[in-house]
Amino acid sequence: MNTTTEPRARSRRSLAVVVFVVAAVGFGAGTLVAMLLYANINARKLEAQRTTVEIVKLTEATVDAAEWGKNFPRQYDGYIRTADNSRARFKWSEGRPPSSGDGLPAEAVSDAAKADSKLAGDPRLRTIFNGYAFAIDYRERRGHAFMLEDQRETERVKQKPQPGTCLNCHASNVVAYRQAGLDSGAPGTLADPLVSDAGRKQLFAGWEKVNPMTYAEATKLVTHPITCLDCHDPASMRLRVTRPAFLEGIASLAASAEPVPHLPSIEQWRKGDRAAPYDPNQLASRQEMRSLACGQCHVEYYFKGDQKRLTFPWSKGLKAEEMEAYYDEVGWTDWTHKDSGAPILKAQHPEFETWSQGIHARSGVSCADCHMPYKREGAMKFTDHQVQTPMAHVNQSCQTCHNYTGDRAPGAGRRDPGPHQGPARSSRDRAGRADRRDPGRQGGGRERR
Repeated sequence: MNTTTEPRARSRRSLAVVVFVVAAVGFGAGTLVAMLLYANINARKLEAQRTTVEIVKLTEATVDAAEWGKNFPRQYDGYIRTADNSRARFKWSEGRPPSSGDGLPAEAVSDAAKADSKLAGDPRLRTIFNGYAFAIDYRERRGHAFMLEDQRETERVKQKPQPGTCLNCHASNVVAYRQAGLDSGAPGTLADPLVSDAGRKQLFAGWEKVNPMTYAEATKLVTHPITCLDCHDPASMRLRVTRPAFLEGIASLAASAEPVPHLPSIEQWRKGDRAAPYDPNQLASRQEMRSLACGQCHVEYYFKGDQKRLTFPWSKGLKAEEMEAYYDEVGWTDWTHKDSGAPILKAQHPEFETWSQGIHARSGVSCADCHMPYKREGAMKFTDHQVQTPMAHVNQSCQTCHNYTGDRAPGAGRRDPGPHQGPARSSRDRAGRADRRDPGRQGGGRERR
């Protein structure tokens, strides 16, 4: 009996030891994995909280985007890619320059280095614009990086001298305006916050001084296309409006009787005493500013009077017929056609007004939601500053709300689906982005199917 039970006892002890060792190893491995996971979660939380490392001190005089890029490298990386036309997939929206212009030195910039001519592609445009500067030179649009260069090089400016008003939307002009205002006797210094009383007086005084200059004189005051300073406060990074014409235009719209349910801060201001004009920098929400910052330049306009004051025709509303009524009232036309003798109005680039009339505005979707969608790197969530067509990144710009695949997106037949087109997002993914939308569809308009 003893010889039989001894091996069994040893076997049980061995099994117990093996079980204990396996359990200990498993428990230890589980503990290690849990600790590593905990450490990773903490690291990601810290990464999400530490959105920037201040390497340089940004001020109201920091114009160069490269300096801002030292503190915000991810955003700067997108910003400089607005010049990356070699990767453009949609010629009809980004205007890739012809390859014959690639690599030309700055002193040899010629017509070959410019974007393709629309006049060459469609000669009928010369007849349509006969008598107007667009009959001289009219080219495909390009990214923000080219905005100052393209304006300086267009024959519309060279053959038909333009006023300094053109500087409003084609350059980083905040410091130039403020310095011109200080030179004209405006109070304060450049160190004053732009939204302060002194900063605003400097801005408006300089703007009024630069507008009637010749463009050849005005363009010498600037060295950069639009930069971070034009849309962001250097101290807080808050979005802001820096263009005097937009501040005047949006105030005139607020004072009108035209409903603007897509801009709730204006509707709220109208309920008050209206003692001070509507000021988006003080009253607009962050989501509204994600459209208003773009609307500073992407609008219809005209040059008013001998002072060539940039003016937005919004005092009757943002619809085409309301702006036309304004122009009829003030007696403005852009030119008289050489062939027909007809007085003509040309809508410049009314993207802000067009957006305002659409389902996206009524649903609380901003310009930036589609043209500058959010990106993620690790735990970092930030806005893509490579401003471009939403069709370049349908999955980020469209599929966060619309449940269809890339090949079913509007205009899909005109584009290369490319590597960025992923599957449609789930309802859970879309719900995670609900902060982009107003489920109540402000304004009550119905989406047309």
